[in-house]
This record gives sequence, C-alpha cells and structure tokens, in this order.
Amino acid sequence: MIRHFLKIFFASLVLITVILSVSSLGYILIVDRDMVIGTIKGVDTGEEKDEKKYFYESSTFDYTSNIGKAAKNSKRFNVLLVGLEGHRTDTIMVASYDIEKKTADLISIPRDTYAPRNAEDSPDLKKINSVYAKEGIDSLVTTAQDLLGIPLEKYVIIDYEAVVACVDMLGGVEVDVPFHMQYTDPYDDPPLYIDIPEGHQLLNGEQALKYVRFRKGYSNQDLGRIQAQQQFLKSALKKALGLKLPSLIKEAYSYVETNVTLTDILSLATDVVGFSADNVSVTTLPGVETPLEGLSFYIPDEDGINTLAETLYAMNQSENIQPSTEQTDGQSKQVN
Repeated sequence: MIRHFLKIFFASLVLITVILSVSSLGYILIVDRDMVIGTIKGVDTGEEKDEKKYFYESSTFDYTSNIGKAAKNSKRFNVLLVGLEGHRTDTIMVASYDIEKKTADLISIPRDTYAPRNAEDSPDLKKINSVYAKEGIDSLVTTAQDLLGIPLEKYVIIDYEAVVACVDMLGGVEVDVPFHMQYTDPYDDPPLYIDIPEGHQLLNGEQALKYVRFRKGYSNQDLGRIQAQQQFLKSALKKALGLKLPSLIKEAYSYVETNVTLTDILSLATDVVGFSADNVSVTTLPGVETPLEGLSFYIPDEDGINTLAETLYAMNQSENIQPSTEQTDGQSKQVN
C-alpha cells in the first residue's frame, strides 16, 4: 500500500516553519496571491474576540484542574500533528510552543499507545492509531488531550506527497544514520528498496523518505524509529529556519488539512520573532511496551505524563531546568 512511514518531518516542518515562522507566511498571504492552500476549517465570523486567547484554549478542556489553571495563565499553545497511513494514523505528535520563552516541545505519541474508547472493541481498535479511522479527527484530538492532560483543540493533518520536494528544496538534510539501513519489499506500492550506509551524511529527498520510512533494526523497535525521526526533524527544522521560507511553505501548504485559521497564524507573527531551532526539545510520551490482549501495546505512564504536563507549564521546575526531556530506551535524559 501507500507509504506507511508517516511524515514526522513534514508534519512538524509545516507546523513549526509555517506557524512559528509566520512572518514568512504572512508575506505569502499578503504578497503572493497565487499560493495554493489545502483545507483550512473554521471561518472567521467577524465577531470581536481575543484571537490569541482563543488560539491557546480548548473548548473541551477542564480548566478547573491544577494544570488547567496554569494553562489558563500561560502563553503556551498546543497543536496535534497527524500523518496518515491509509485511514490510520501512523505518526502522532503534539507540538507545544511557549511564546514568552520562545521554546517548542515536540511530543511523539507511539501509534501502538493503549487508548481504548470502548471496552467491547477488538484489541486492534484499542490502539490510538485506530481512533481517526473510526471516529475522525475531533475524537483523535480529544483522545490526545485526555492522554496528555493539556489543552488541545488545533490540529494539522499532512499528506505524504511533498516530502521529497521539500527536502530537496532544503538542499538535503544532515543526519547520523545509526546503522546500515537495508530493506527490500518488491510487493510494496511502489516497490521499496532501502540501502542507506551508516554514518553522518546529507540525505536528499528520496533518501530522506526511505530514512523516515525504515522500521527494522532498531533495538527498541518503534521507539528507536521515533528517535531517528526526531533527530531528522530537528536537523531539517534548523536548516529550514535558516532559509527564506516562502517557497518552501508554498510547496508544502497545499497538502495541509487544519483548523488553524489564517487569522490564527498571522495573529502570532510578532510573538515568534527570534525563535530558533536550538530551542526545540523532543520527547516521547512516557510509557512502556507491553503485550496485552494478544498484541503489543505501548502502555502510558500516568505519573510520567502528569510530570511532563506540569513541566510544560512550569509547575515543577526551577528557572534553570529545561522544559522537556528526550527519551531513550525507556529512560529520559535532558535535551541540551
């Protein structure tokens, strides 16, 4: 079937470079009237409202909780990033941006995360990657919100077709390939042949596509793949933010489906000046891989998730502690 990797690079690149680099997007929207935009849901009514407050908040989140109270007084917004494998979500991330500190956190949610909606469902429908196909994007947003315990209403859904073009437009992306990646599947559509040597190298669009698509060989299975994608993302993001973005955004944005309106994006323009890719931290939803009901599930760690949410909203840290951690082999380490 269609490429079953899911575009962690493209999804996050669209969010961070399009939303966090809105000055460039504003140029396109104001100057370049020929820009093709995908699907943007939500129509401005013309009613007066606090646009920035509206953007931060979720209409379904409980703001009476401790985290809710902290979120209410915070200048941090969260957006769900989704990439599809057919009708299922193969990569799910939450991008969280603190406007005052100009820092961003990217939280990967493994596709096998245990997130049952109904006790009667078959085991495969109890994975978070089945929610979108069965109930749609709004249910996936609320599921992710309940899972992380942070306000979440905005989303960006990305198709895969622009990955190669965007990477090539960047002039390639540098990564440290952890081992010799070799894989062949002549029955895939199109046939898949991966042969990427180990070591530091510059990947072009086709190679990058294969790199983020590669699944086999990681000692910690899907978590290893997530970490490799996160490395790729940060490298791509750093390079993208160093370029003039209009042409890149113009290439990418027609593949977006989102409820982030153009007004939302442009209203943030003055708040993101000075943002740097060095201020991006990546982490994986705290949890552990466990066999359950005949399948392999990623079981969320509620205490770890609560600590993550409290850290995002500065409820449990001193000023000299970074806002996020990067998880490796089930343990967390500080991201510098």
